[in-house]
Amino acid sequence: MSKFIKSKFFWPIITFLFTIPAFSFLLKPGYYNMHDDMQMIRQLEMEKCFQDGQIPCRWTPDLGYGYGYPLFNFYPPMPYLVGQIYRTLGFSFVNSVKATAITQIILAAAFMYLLSASIFGPIGGFLASVFYTYAPYHALNIFVRGAMNEAWAAVFFPLCFYYARKLVLDQKNKFIFGLGASFAGILLSHNPMALTFTPILFFWILFWIFSQYQKPFISFLKKQLPLIGKLFLSGLFATGLTAFYTLPVLFETKHVQINTMFEGYYHFSVHFVGLYQLFISNFWGDGASVWGPNDDMSFMVGYLHWIIPVILVIISLVFIYKSRRRLSKLDTRLWLVLLLVFMGFFTVFLTHNKSTFIWLLFPIIQKIQFPWRFLNHSSFLLSLSIGSVALLINKYFSKKTLIICLALSLAVLFLNISYFTPVQYGPITDEQKFSGKAWVNRVTSGIYDYLPTTARIAPLGPARDFVDDIIPKDVFYTITGGKKGSDWMLFNINLNQPSQLILSQLAFPKFIVLDNGHQIDTEIEPELGRLVINLDAGDHQIFVKFTNTPIRTISNYISLVAWLFFGLFLTKPLWLKSISKK
Repeated sequence: MSKFIKSKFFWPIITFLFTIPAFSFLLKPGYYNMHDDMQMIRQLEMEKCFQDGQIPCRWTPDLGYGYGYPLFNFYPPMPYLVGQIYRTLGFSFVNSVKATAITQIILAAAFMYLLSASIFGPIGGFLASVFYTYAPYHALNIFVRGAMNEAWAAVFFPLCFYYARKLVLDQKNKFIFGLGASFAGILLSHNPMALTFTPILFFWILFWIFSQYQKPFISFLKKQLPLIGKLFLSGLFATGLTAFYTLPVLFETKHVQINTMFEGYYHFSVHFVGLYQLFISNFWGDGASVWGPNDDMSFMVGYLHWIIPVILVIISLVFIYKSRRRLSKLDTRLWLVLLLVFMGFFTVFLTHNKSTFIWLLFPIIQKIQFPWRFLNHSSFLLSLSIGSVALLINKYFSKKTLIICLALSLAVLFLNISYFTPVQYGPITDEQKFSGKAWVNRVTSGIYDYLPTTARIAPLGPARDFVDDIIPKDVFYTITGGKKGSDWMLFNINLNQPSQLILSQLAFPKFIVLDNGHQIDTEIEPELGRLVINLDAGDHQIFVKFTNTPIRTISNYISLVAWLFFGLFLTKPLWLKSISKK
């Protein structure tokens, strides 16, 4: 038994076992209520894109009351790409969403273990991973908000830190790809998280650069030039992997209405959190975030998640003071603890209204909408700092390291496990979710998000099949042979006189319309922003197709090259071995 405990597999296995209670509810039949109850419909739309060959997925045909929507041209696809794996394996939509959440919990724990163990040892990796898993905000994202994209961004925080540190300390080319792919994971998960995590990653890299500081300063800086080049290449690689998504977001957002996402209820100033909510309250609910301290959902940091880091700061300062004349490897990690705790509490500070001056000074962070989203960062940073407990205990109380760390892990599990069960749940099937009023709620939810600028208002009723209206009203017409795909529709129409057709399709760059195989001009109806075509009397075969703008085409090719290059890198041992045999 003692031999197994000392093996490299023991602590990863224990870490996984401690993770199971966090997702045990998701193994049960049924579904649960969440704020962003769009997970299944988004998965359905992603599947339709894959089945139709619309890769990458951009246009979602059922949203916007059936008029279509450029959702995945602007909304990160990561959770739904993962979910599509489970759909391909035969999972129902209900179970695919739950399996995606389980995967998120397991990977976040695994990557935190990888990071913390590389710094604080395997016991430290176990401790940090358990605290990261059972952070209250983690439960809030999965079981209350249903914020799968934000939760998936948290999967890649520790992986980014891991590869950034490896790149700084070892400067091997393989870590360029690791860091680039990890940051790409954040970009493909949640834009605001990528935005706000970047400065945190910058200070993390800076710390490890200066952990190797040697005089003179100018000579030291010159030695960092190759590293700076590799960090730049890593960023370039991340940009390439995500270009299919990030470039359209940058260049085509002007074509959609996004002001509603940052006004009124969604203005950042409405959602600051009080100190009592952050540090004292243990209230848990599934209601809304509102003005003031009376929110109906929890924004707690977690008792142990803030108390232990405060104690660590005190201990670290004492140890650093005592060893100030002889810096050692331990001292470097103590300074690291101070940095992690400082950044952790600074991100907590950004959730409080006293940080308003920072929000006004750097208005770009207002794109995060809700200040309490910074708890995603603080949960990560404070949990990582707690990994150092194993290091400190092992140095001064080595015989009690295992007992103390297990006790802390059990304590955080039992304190927070109740949050990892939804408040409301029941037996819901795919059929129930995709029919009747539930279906209407799905296809109309968030209907003003990414509404094309050509529309004055969002649709108030469902789209008709193929044609919404024909002018003049007394025209006689017949429609036959109608078919629809994820980003196209085809139908035959016979008209007894020249007519103007208002199609059941929102206009957006770059829809084209073919009449009997020849492209024709289109207009845009100003109320709902629907496509309008003018036809002569007679027989017509109309084909409407969503095509790529130049920026989409360029971004697709950039990503294709980057992913092929990444694939070659990952399979390098295989093809090198094959070449050597020849």
